[in-house]
Amino acid sequence: MKPCIVIPCFNHPGTVAAVAGAAQFHGPVLVVDDGSTVPLPELPGCTVVRRPRNSGKGAALRAGFKRAAEDGFTHAITMDSDGQHFAEDLPKFLDAARTQPEALIVGVRDFHAAGCPTHRRRSNAVSTFWFRVETGVRLGDTQCGFRCYPLALTQRLKTRSGRYAFELEFMVRASWTGTPIVAAPVKCTYAPDQLRQSHFRPVRDLAHITLMNIGLVLQSWFVPRKLRVAWSFGEKQSLRRTIGEFFAEHAHDPLRMSLAVGLGLFFGIAPLWGFQMIAAAATAHFLRLNKMITLLASNISIPPMMPFILYGALALGHWMFTGQRLDFSWEQMTKERALEYLWQWLVGSVALAVLVAALGTVATYAVARLVRKR
Repeated sequence: MKPCIVIPCFNHPGTVAAVAGAAQFHGPVLVVDDGSTVPLPELPGCTVVRRPRNSGKGAALRAGFKRAAEDGFTHAITMDSDGQHFAEDLPKFLDAARTQPEALIVGVRDFHAAGCPTHRRRSNAVSTFWFRVETGVRLGDTQCGFRCYPLALTQRLKTRSGRYAFELEFMVRASWTGTPIVAAPVKCTYAPDQLRQSHFRPVRDLAHITLMNIGLVLQSWFVPRKLRVAWSFGEKQSLRRTIGEFFAEHAHDPLRMSLAVGLGLFFGIAPLWGFQMIAAAATAHFLRLNKMITLLASNISIPPMMPFILYGALALGHWMFTGQRLDFSWEQMTKERALEYLWQWLVGSVALAVLVAALGTVATYAVARLVRKR
Protein backbone atom coordinates (compact mmCIF):
# COMPACT_ATOMS: atom_id res chain seq x y z
CA MET A 1 0.00 0.00 0.00
CA LYS A 2 1.31 3.42 -0.97
CA PRO A 3 -0.94 6.20 0.41
CA CYS A 4 -0.82 9.96 -0.01
CA ILE A 5 -2.82 12.88 1.35
CA VAL A 6 -4.83 15.03 -1.10
CA ILE A 7 -5.91 18.50 0.02
CA PRO A 8 -8.23 20.45 -2.31
CA CYS A 9 -7.91 24.18 -1.75
CA PHE A 10 -9.73 27.29 -2.91
CA ASN A 11 -8.83 30.60 -1.27
CA HIS A 12 -7.62 29.26 2.08
CA PRO A 13 -4.15 30.84 2.22
CA GLY A 14 -4.31 31.30 5.99
CA THR A 15 -4.79 27.63 6.87
CA VAL A 16 -3.58 25.41 4.02
CA ALA A 17 0.10 25.64 4.97
CA ALA A 18 -0.56 24.46 8.53
CA VAL A 19 -2.85 21.65 7.32
CA ALA A 20 -0.33 20.45 4.74
CA GLY A 21 2.59 20.78 7.14
CA ALA A 22 0.91 18.67 9.81
CA ALA A 23 -0.18 16.06 7.25
CA GLN A 24 3.38 15.66 5.93
CA PHE A 25 4.35 13.82 9.11
CA HIS A 26 2.10 10.97 7.95
CA GLY A 27 2.79 10.76 4.22
CA PRO A 28 3.33 12.60 0.93
CA VAL A 29 0.99 15.55 0.44
CA LEU A 30 -0.62 16.70 -2.80
CA VAL A 31 -2.40 20.08 -2.74
CA VAL A 32 -4.89 20.87 -5.51
CA ASP A 33 -5.19 24.63 -6.02
CA ASP A 34 -8.65 24.91 -7.56
CA GLY A 35 -8.18 28.25 -9.29
CA SER A 36 -7.64 30.29 -6.13
CA THR A 37 -7.89 34.04 -6.65
CA VAL A 38 -5.67 34.59 -3.59
CA PRO A 39 -2.11 33.25 -4.04
CA LEU A 40 -1.24 30.24 -1.90
CA PRO A 41 1.71 30.45 0.47
CA GLU A 42 4.85 28.41 -0.09
CA LEU A 43 4.21 24.72 0.54
CA PRO A 44 7.66 23.13 0.84
CA GLY A 45 7.72 19.38 0.31
CA CYS A 46 4.22 19.29 -1.19
CA THR A 47 3.22 18.51 -4.74
CA VAL A 48 0.94 21.27 -5.98
CA VAL A 49 -1.54 20.75 -8.82
CA ARG A 50 -2.80 24.07 -10.13
CA ARG A 51 -6.10 24.34 -11.95
CA PRO A 52 -6.59 27.43 -14.15
CA ARG A 53 -10.08 28.23 -12.85
CA ASN A 54 -12.31 27.24 -9.98
CA SER A 55 -14.46 24.24 -10.90
CA GLY A 56 -15.61 23.09 -7.46
CA LYS A 57 -14.53 20.48 -4.96
CA GLY A 58 -15.58 17.52 -7.09
CA ALA A 59 -13.37 18.57 -10.00
CA ALA A 60 -10.48 19.32 -7.64
CA LEU A 61 -10.72 15.86 -6.07
CA ARG A 62 -10.84 14.19 -9.48
CA ALA A 63 -7.70 16.08 -10.52
CA GLY A 64 -5.95 15.11 -7.29
CA PHE A 65 -6.89 11.44 -7.67
CA LYS A 66 -5.68 11.40 -11.27
CA ARG A 67 -2.32 12.90 -10.36
CA ALA A 68 -1.91 10.62 -7.33
CA ALA A 69 -2.62 7.54 -9.44
CA GLU A 70 -0.14 8.72 -12.08
CA ASP A 71 2.49 9.11 -9.36
CA GLY A 72 2.01 5.48 -8.32
CA PHE A 73 0.00 5.91 -5.13
CA THR A 74 -2.65 3.33 -4.24
CA HIS A 75 -4.77 5.33 -1.78
CA ALA A 76 -5.61 8.99 -1.29
CA ILE A 77 -6.69 10.41 2.06
CA THR A 78 -8.57 13.66 1.56
CA MET A 79 -8.58 16.54 4.04
CA ASP A 80 -10.22 19.95 3.86
CA SER A 81 -7.85 22.89 3.64
CA ASP A 82 -9.73 25.11 6.11
CA GLY A 83 -8.19 23.45 9.17
CA GLN A 84 -11.29 21.69 10.49
CA HIS A 85 -9.66 18.23 10.32
CA PHE A 86 -6.86 17.04 12.59
CA ALA A 87 -3.76 15.38 11.13
CA GLU A 88 -3.50 13.26 14.28
CA ASP A 89 -6.49 11.27 12.95
CA LEU A 90 -4.61 10.24 9.81
CA PRO A 91 -3.24 7.00 11.38
CA LYS A 92 -6.85 5.79 11.79
CA PHE A 93 -7.32 5.94 8.04
CA LEU A 94 -3.95 4.36 7.34
CA ASP A 95 -4.64 1.46 9.70
CA ALA A 96 -8.14 0.93 8.29
CA ALA A 97 -6.82 1.01 4.72
CA ARG A 98 -4.20 -1.61 5.52
CA THR A 99 -6.87 -3.83 7.05
CA GLN A 100 -9.38 -3.32 4.20
CA PRO A 101 -7.50 -1.89 1.22
CA GLU A 102 -10.56 -2.14 -1.04
CA ALA A 103 -12.81 -0.14 1.33
CA LEU A 104 -13.89 3.50 1.14
CA ILE A 105 -13.16 4.87 4.61
CA VAL A 106 -15.28 7.82 5.71
CA GLY A 107 -14.64 10.09 8.66
CA VAL A 108 -17.51 10.31 11.14
CA ARG A 109 -17.70 13.45 13.28
CA ASP A 110 -19.30 13.81 16.70
CA PHE A 111 -22.24 16.13 16.04
CA HIS A 112 -23.00 16.40 19.74
CA ALA A 113 -19.59 17.88 20.54
CA ALA A 114 -19.36 21.45 21.77
CA GLY A 115 -19.18 24.02 19.00
CA CYS A 116 -20.82 21.90 16.30
CA PRO A 117 -23.21 24.18 14.36
CA THR A 118 -26.84 23.11 14.47
CA HIS A 119 -27.25 23.48 10.70
CA ARG A 120 -24.39 21.00 10.14
CA ARG A 121 -26.11 18.42 12.32
CA ARG A 122 -29.43 18.91 10.53
CA SER A 123 -28.01 18.82 7.01
CA ASN A 124 -26.05 15.67 7.83
CA ALA A 125 -29.19 14.00 9.20
CA VAL A 126 -30.94 14.67 5.88
CA SER A 127 -27.95 13.45 3.89
CA THR A 128 -27.54 10.23 5.88
CA PHE A 129 -31.26 9.53 5.50
CA TRP A 130 -31.04 9.71 1.71
CA PHE A 131 -27.84 7.67 1.68
CA ARG A 132 -29.56 4.91 3.61
CA VAL A 133 -32.58 5.00 1.26
CA GLU A 134 -30.27 4.76 -1.76
CA THR A 135 -27.95 2.05 -0.44
CA GLY A 136 -29.47 0.42 2.65
CA VAL A 137 -26.24 1.25 4.53
CA ARG A 138 -26.28 2.96 7.94
CA LEU A 139 -23.59 5.62 8.28
CA GLY A 140 -23.34 8.32 10.91
CA ASP A 141 -21.77 10.98 8.68
CA THR A 142 -22.06 11.28 4.90
CA GLN A 143 -20.72 14.82 4.51
CA CYS A 144 -17.29 14.62 6.10
CA GLY A 145 -14.49 15.44 3.66
CA PHE A 146 -11.95 13.44 5.69
CA ARG A 147 -11.84 10.15 3.75
CA CYS A 148 -9.60 7.48 2.31
CA TYR A 149 -10.23 6.52 -1.32
CA PRO A 150 -8.79 3.45 -3.06
CA LEU A 151 -7.34 5.08 -6.17
CA ALA A 152 -8.10 2.05 -8.34
CA LEU A 153 -11.77 2.67 -7.56
CA THR A 154 -11.57 6.40 -8.28
CA GLN A 155 -10.20 5.66 -11.74
CA ARG A 156 -12.98 3.18 -12.57
CA LEU A 157 -16.08 4.67 -10.97
CA LYS A 158 -17.94 7.13 -13.18
CA THR A 159 -19.65 10.00 -11.38
CA ARG A 160 -21.61 12.81 -12.97
CA SER A 161 -21.98 15.30 -10.12
CA GLY A 162 -19.63 18.12 -9.33
CA ARG A 163 -18.87 20.41 -6.41
CA TYR A 164 -20.15 19.12 -3.06
CA ALA A 165 -22.46 16.51 -4.60
CA PHE A 166 -19.48 14.53 -5.91
CA GLU A 167 -18.55 12.97 -2.57
CA LEU A 168 -22.06 11.70 -1.87
CA GLU A 169 -22.59 10.32 -5.38
CA PHE A 170 -19.21 8.57 -5.27
CA MET A 171 -20.09 6.97 -1.95
CA VAL A 172 -23.51 5.80 -3.19
CA ARG A 173 -22.15 4.31 -6.41
CA ALA A 174 -19.24 2.71 -4.55
CA SER A 175 -21.72 1.03 -2.22
CA TRP A 176 -23.75 -0.20 -5.21
CA THR A 177 -20.64 -1.89 -6.61
CA GLY A 178 -20.10 -3.78 -3.35
CA THR A 179 -17.28 -1.59 -2.02
CA PRO A 180 -17.27 -1.70 1.81
CA ILE A 181 -18.01 1.68 3.43
CA VAL A 182 -16.06 1.86 6.68
CA ALA A 183 -16.54 4.55 9.35
CA ALA A 184 -13.58 6.15 11.12
CA PRO A 185 -14.34 8.42 14.13
CA VAL A 186 -12.61 11.80 13.73
CA LYS A 187 -12.36 15.06 15.60
CA CYS A 188 -13.42 18.29 13.98
CA THR A 189 -13.19 21.96 14.81
CA TYR A 190 -15.38 24.76 13.49
CA ALA A 191 -14.44 28.40 13.18
CA PRO A 192 -16.88 30.98 14.59
CA ASP A 193 -19.61 32.01 12.16
CA GLN A 194 -18.07 35.42 11.57
CA LEU A 195 -14.72 33.85 10.63
CA ARG A 196 -15.94 30.77 8.79
CA GLN A 197 -15.22 30.83 5.05
CA SER A 198 -17.55 28.53 3.14
CA HIS A 199 -17.82 28.14 -0.62
CA PHE A 200 -21.13 26.29 -0.38
CA ARG A 201 -23.82 28.06 -2.43
CA PRO A 202 -27.03 27.40 -0.46
CA VAL A 203 -29.50 27.64 -3.34
CA ARG A 204 -27.57 26.25 -6.31
CA ASP A 205 -25.63 23.55 -4.46
CA LEU A 206 -28.64 22.43 -2.43
CA ALA A 207 -30.74 22.22 -5.61
CA HIS A 208 -27.99 20.23 -7.32
CA ILE A 209 -27.69 17.80 -4.41
CA THR A 210 -31.47 17.43 -4.16
CA LEU A 211 -31.83 16.59 -7.86
CA MET A 212 -28.92 14.15 -7.62
CA ASN A 213 -30.54 12.40 -4.65
CA ILE A 214 -33.85 12.12 -6.49
CA GLY A 215 -32.05 10.51 -9.42
CA LEU A 216 -30.12 8.10 -7.20
CA VAL A 217 -33.25 7.10 -5.27
CA LEU A 218 -35.13 6.37 -8.49
CA GLN A 219 -32.19 4.32 -9.78
CA SER A 220 -31.98 2.36 -6.55
CA TRP A 221 -35.72 1.60 -6.67
CA PHE A 222 -36.26 0.87 -10.34
CA VAL A 223 -32.92 -0.03 -11.97
CA PRO A 224 -31.62 -3.57 -11.33
CA ARG A 225 -28.40 -3.70 -9.32
CA LYS A 226 -26.38 -5.36 -12.09
CA LEU A 227 -27.21 -2.53 -14.44
CA ARG A 228 -26.44 0.12 -11.81
CA VAL A 229 -23.01 -1.45 -11.33
CA ALA A 230 -22.36 -1.54 -15.09
CA TRP A 231 -23.44 2.11 -15.43
CA SER A 232 -21.35 3.15 -12.42
CA PHE A 233 -18.23 1.60 -13.90
CA GLY A 234 -19.05 2.87 -17.39
CA GLU A 235 -18.00 -0.43 -18.93
CA LYS A 236 -19.69 -0.88 -22.30
CA GLN A 237 -18.89 -4.58 -22.57
CA SER A 238 -20.23 -5.22 -19.08
CA LEU A 239 -23.31 -3.12 -19.88
CA ARG A 240 -24.00 -5.09 -23.06
CA ARG A 241 -23.46 -8.36 -21.23
CA THR A 242 -25.81 -7.27 -18.44
CA ILE A 243 -28.49 -6.27 -20.93
CA GLY A 244 -28.06 -9.61 -22.67
CA GLU A 245 -28.53 -11.40 -19.36
CA PHE A 246 -31.78 -9.56 -18.70
CA PHE A 247 -33.11 -10.50 -22.12
CA ALA A 248 -32.02 -14.09 -21.49
CA GLU A 249 -34.09 -14.14 -18.29
CA HIS A 250 -37.27 -14.04 -20.39
CA ALA A 251 -36.06 -16.10 -23.34
CA HIS A 252 -38.20 -18.95 -22.00
CA ASP A 253 -41.26 -16.68 -21.80
CA PRO A 254 -41.72 -14.80 -25.10
CA LEU A 255 -45.06 -13.37 -23.99
CA ARG A 256 -43.70 -11.57 -20.92
CA MET A 257 -40.67 -10.37 -22.88
CA SER A 258 -42.89 -8.92 -25.61
CA LEU A 259 -45.19 -7.30 -23.01
CA ALA A 260 -42.15 -5.64 -21.38
CA VAL A 261 -41.10 -4.26 -24.78
CA GLY A 262 -44.61 -3.05 -25.54
CA LEU A 263 -44.91 -1.35 -22.15
CA GLY A 264 -41.62 0.48 -22.69
CA LEU A 265 -42.64 1.62 -26.17
CA PHE A 266 -45.95 2.91 -24.83
CA PHE A 267 -44.38 5.05 -22.11
CA GLY A 268 -41.58 6.17 -24.43
CA ILE A 269 -44.15 7.83 -26.71
CA ALA A 270 -46.87 8.77 -24.20
CA PRO A 271 -46.92 12.55 -23.40
CA LEU A 272 -45.34 12.24 -19.97
CA TRP A 273 -42.20 14.27 -20.66
CA GLY A 274 -39.73 14.06 -17.81
CA PHE A 275 -41.50 11.11 -16.21
CA GLN A 276 -41.55 8.53 -19.00
CA MET A 277 -38.81 6.24 -17.68
CA ILE A 278 -40.00 6.57 -14.09
CA ALA A 279 -43.56 5.68 -15.06
CA ALA A 280 -42.34 2.82 -17.26
CA ALA A 281 -40.15 1.31 -14.53
CA ALA A 282 -42.82 1.71 -11.84
CA THR A 283 -45.49 0.06 -14.01
CA ALA A 284 -43.13 -2.77 -14.97
CA HIS A 285 -42.40 -3.31 -11.29
CA PHE A 286 -46.13 -3.41 -10.47
CA LEU A 287 -46.84 -5.85 -13.33
CA ARG A 288 -43.76 -7.95 -12.48
CA LEU A 289 -42.29 -7.46 -15.94
CA ASN A 290 -38.58 -7.11 -16.66
CA LYS A 291 -37.74 -3.48 -15.80
CA MET A 292 -34.52 -3.55 -17.79
CA ILE A 293 -36.26 -4.50 -21.03
CA THR A 294 -39.01 -1.96 -20.38
CA LEU A 295 -36.51 0.85 -19.75
CA LEU A 296 -34.56 0.01 -22.89
CA ALA A 297 -37.71 0.07 -25.00
CA SER A 298 -38.80 3.39 -23.47
CA ASN A 299 -35.69 4.98 -24.98
CA ILE A 300 -37.51 5.11 -28.31
CA SER A 301 -37.93 8.82 -27.52
CA ILE A 302 -34.23 9.58 -28.01
CA PRO A 303 -33.53 12.99 -29.64
CA PRO A 304 -33.11 11.71 -33.25
CA MET A 305 -36.57 10.09 -33.04
CA MET A 306 -38.36 13.05 -31.47
CA PRO A 307 -39.28 14.93 -34.69
CA PHE A 308 -40.88 11.79 -36.13
CA ILE A 309 -42.75 11.01 -32.88
CA LEU A 310 -44.04 14.57 -32.47
CA TYR A 311 -45.15 14.94 -36.07
CA GLY A 312 -46.60 11.42 -36.18
CA ALA A 313 -48.65 12.06 -33.02
CA LEU A 314 -49.98 15.37 -34.36
CA ALA A 315 -50.78 13.90 -37.78
CA LEU A 316 -52.58 10.92 -36.24
CA GLY A 317 -54.52 13.11 -33.81
CA HIS A 318 -55.50 15.50 -36.60
CA TRP A 319 -56.77 12.60 -38.72
CA MET A 320 -58.73 11.18 -35.77
CA PHE A 321 -60.52 14.50 -35.22
CA THR A 322 -61.02 15.65 -38.82
CA GLY A 323 -60.61 12.58 -40.99
CA GLN A 324 -58.21 14.63 -43.11
CA ARG A 325 -54.49 14.65 -43.73
CA LEU A 326 -52.49 17.20 -41.72
CA ASP A 327 -51.55 20.30 -43.71
CA PHE A 328 -49.39 22.19 -41.23
CA SER A 329 -48.48 25.81 -41.95
CA TRP A 330 -46.83 28.35 -39.63
CA GLU A 331 -48.23 31.21 -41.71
CA GLN A 332 -51.80 30.18 -40.87
CA MET A 333 -51.10 29.60 -37.18
CA THR A 334 -53.38 31.36 -34.70
CA LYS A 335 -53.89 31.02 -30.96
CA GLU A 336 -57.09 29.05 -31.49
CA ARG A 337 -55.45 26.72 -34.02
CA ALA A 338 -52.44 26.21 -31.73
CA LEU A 339 -54.74 25.08 -28.89
CA GLU A 340 -56.57 22.84 -31.34
CA TYR A 341 -53.27 21.30 -32.47
CA LEU A 342 -52.19 20.83 -28.85
CA TRP A 343 -55.32 18.83 -28.05
CA GLN A 344 -54.93 16.81 -31.25
CA TRP A 345 -51.29 16.11 -30.42
CA LEU A 346 -52.13 14.92 -26.89
CA VAL A 347 -54.79 12.51 -28.13
CA GLY A 348 -52.61 11.48 -31.06
CA SER A 349 -49.66 10.79 -28.74
CA VAL A 350 -51.71 8.34 -26.69
CA ALA A 351 -53.07 6.69 -29.83
CA LEU A 352 -49.60 6.46 -31.39
CA ALA A 353 -48.21 5.04 -28.14
CA VAL A 354 -50.89 2.33 -28.11
CA LEU A 355 -50.34 1.54 -31.80
CA VAL A 356 -46.54 1.32 -31.59
CA ALA A 357 -46.74 -0.66 -28.34
CA ALA A 358 -49.10 -3.17 -29.94
CA LEU A 359 -46.94 -3.54 -33.04
CA GLY A 360 -43.79 -3.83 -30.92
CA THR A 361 -45.38 -6.46 -28.70
CA VAL A 362 -46.50 -8.58 -31.65
CA ALA A 363 -43.17 -8.23 -33.47
CA THR A 364 -41.13 -9.07 -30.37
CA TYR A 365 -43.31 -12.08 -29.62
CA ALA A 366 -42.93 -13.38 -33.18
CA VAL A 367 -39.14 -12.94 -33.18
CA ALA A 368 -38.77 -14.44 -29.69
CA ARG A 369 -40.80 -17.51 -30.67
CA LEU A 370 -38.74 -17.91 -33.83
CA VAL A 371 -35.44 -17.63 -31.94
CA ARG A 372 -36.68 -20.04 -29.28
CA LYS A 373 -37.58 -22.67 -31.90
CA ARG A 374 -34.10 -22.43 -33.36
